[in-house]
Amino acid sequence: MRADEPDPRRTGRHVRADEHGEPGESLKERAAYLYGLVITGSVLASAPADLGLVRVAGLLGGTLLVYWCAESYAHLIAARSLARRPLDAAERRHVLTEGLPLVAACTAPVVVLLIEAVLRVPADVAVDIALVVNLVLLLVVGWRMSTDSGLTGGRRLAATATAGLLGVAMIGLKLALH
Repeated sequence: MRADEPDPRRTGRHVRADEHGEPGESLKERAAYLYGLVITGSVLASAPADLGLVRVAGLLGGTLLVYWCAESYAHLIAARSLARRPLDAAERRHVLTEGLPLVAACTAPVVVLLIEAVLRVPADVAVDIALVVNLVLLLVVGWRMSTDSGLTGGRRLAATATAGLLGVAMIGLKLALH
């Protein structure tokens, strides 16, 4: 562990080493991206069709930013309570940056919405397309996470399908709401 890196035992950070022995993604970073996609899907599912695509994209980014702030605050307080002392600057920075994948998860759907706005795709169709993009991303993340965890065969497919079902649930939510 580098001198400027917080002690995982004090902050609750659990990392895995990559093939070169360097710290890899943490559990929180992996989970944050998946959570971000689920939140993205729920915002897309609940967005009114008459809101406008640029506003939906802004709502999406803003919602995930609020979630990141709330999650970061909760993790900062929890880390401080576990450490039983104020966190140093490196520990605070680590907690704040570790949750950024939650916000980054909406990037592809937001870009899709903005392109669709430029192309003047009808809002209801555009949001449906963004939801499908989000579903595909959930499947990719599910596949990657199950592969990285050593799952093979049917277990890998089941884990991937579970992640995909979260996206299907968001599409079902949209159909139920609109």
